[in-house]
Parts: sequence; C-alpha cells; structure tokens
Amino acid sequence: MKELAKYSGVLVMLIGVAFLVVPFLMGLTTNTNLIIGLVLVIEGLLGHIYVNNMKKGTLVSNIFWAIILLLLPFVIFYFSKKAAYSSQEIAAYN
Repeated sequence: MKELAKYSGVLVMLIGVAFLVVPFLMGLTTNTNLIIGLVLVIEGLLGHIYVNNMKKGTLVSNIFWAIILLLLPFVIFYFSKKAAYSSQEIAAYN
C-alpha cells in the first residue's frame, strides 16, 4: 500500500490519459472530454511532485499546494503522502 501511495499522482495521470484516449477511439471527442483529461493529467503531475517532495512543509506551503492542486485533490495527495512516508523518513530530509 505504501508503494501505491507514492504513485497516486501517476494513477491520476493515467486516468486522465484514459479520458483522452477512450473517446478518441470511439470517435466521440468533445471539448469537455479534452478539458477533463487535461485537468487530470496536470493534477496528477502536480500531485506526484507534491507526494514525492520529502520536505515536511509549513502551513503556508500546504495552503499554496492546496490552491495549486485544488482542494479535493490536495486532500487525497496529502493523505497519500502521509501513507507513503513515515515521520522518520520525512524528518531525515528536513
């Protein structure tokens, strides 16, 4: 489960790619599908960066990441980061 939490951002990116590929293969591409796919790919990239950032983070940096990642994805990636790394592993990098 710990390894899966480290790659939660990549999983979100793959879901975004599925949102782009499936409608294309079915010939039903719309702007809505493209926007949802783009947002998921970008959120996955930023989420992967956030989860694998070994810095503990302050209140200001967490608010900054919450604004960038939007609120719901931030909560998902925040708990993924907590599940992926123990406090001792994070403390070793701070």
